[in-house]
Amino acid sequence: MKVLLTGGSGYLGSILSRKLIAKGHGVRILDNFLFGDNSIKDIKNNKKIEIVEGDIRDLSIVGRSLKNIDSVIHLASIVGTQSAELDPKTSIEINFMATRNIAELCKIYKIKQFIFASTCSVYGAQPNQLIAENSEVNPLDSYGQSKFQSERAILQAYDYPTILRLGTLFGASYRMRFDLAINLFIAQAMNKEKITVFGGDQWRPFLHVDDAAEAFSFALENKMEGIYNVIWKNITINQMAKDVKKLVPTKIDISKDIVDKRDYKVTGAKLEKFGFKAKKDITYAVKEFKEKIQDDVKNYTDEKYSNYKSFFNSKSLQRKVYTQGPIFKQ
Repeated sequence: MKVLLTGGSGYLGSILSRKLIAKGHGVRILDNFLFGDNSIKDIKNNKKIEIVEGDIRDLSIVGRSLKNIDSVIHLASIVGTQSAELDPKTSIEINFMATRNIAELCKIYKIKQFIFASTCSVYGAQPNQLIAENSEVNPLDSYGQSKFQSERAILQAYDYPTILRLGTLFGASYRMRFDLAINLFIAQAMNKEKITVFGGDQWRPFLHVDDAAEAFSFALENKMEGIYNVIWKNITINQMAKDVKKLVPTKIDISKDIVDKRDYKVTGAKLEKFGFKAKKDITYAVKEFKEKIQDDVKNYTDEKYSNYKSFFNSKSLQRKVYTQGPIFKQ
């Protein structure tokens, strides 16, 4: 197939792009490269890769990018609660309005399959039940709200889309992030620092980023339709920190100063019935960090490893995303 992959250089996209070309698909990456293109530099010249630099808010670029495309996997967005709430208006433009427009264009261009990256954050705080895809949604922040609004818009604009609600990601990637809980805890432990836990009793579903990429590839190749939760395991933040501690001995510091109110347990049984099951765990993540990440990352607190810090501290990023907006190319 010929696949348009938005956000193909990101934390998830840089892994998925490689998986797709390894399986013989042609991949057209549409990305604004806010964080550079180092994550895909070794595949940029691959004959199965085509690069389009542009903003998903630019309908002319999106339209041209859809020509001769069979399927679309839409990952590009302002990811994470803190990043989304820095400028809610822009986050709505990118996470919701641009997504709605892409879905509508996919219908016009008769794209065979549209796969959207959503989040389990749409469930908000529902700790006393195991949440399935038909459960109530209750997003508590602008990020979760924008993703759920996007889901509704996609379902209205495009016939039979695929929506994957991902658990909180972790694991090594070509575009590394340490603003994710498990990644941060592993980095703190490996640097002989205390693991800092805020709150800790909240339940979360987690998912290795490589398993997330496999889920998109699975949905693409099996021509799946509908909404699916994609998770590895539900675990409390406290227990997750203890699991990291068992693998990389350190101390745990629990703080009640900041408590993320999201609290939910999710079932991935629906997707498992179709034959997909996430397998990579925290032990796997610690091993790959030691083998792949430890020598390459000089300072895990560097802003380039955090979406929020990058947006908050970089004036050029703010100008490009918030102030200037998309550059409409003719």
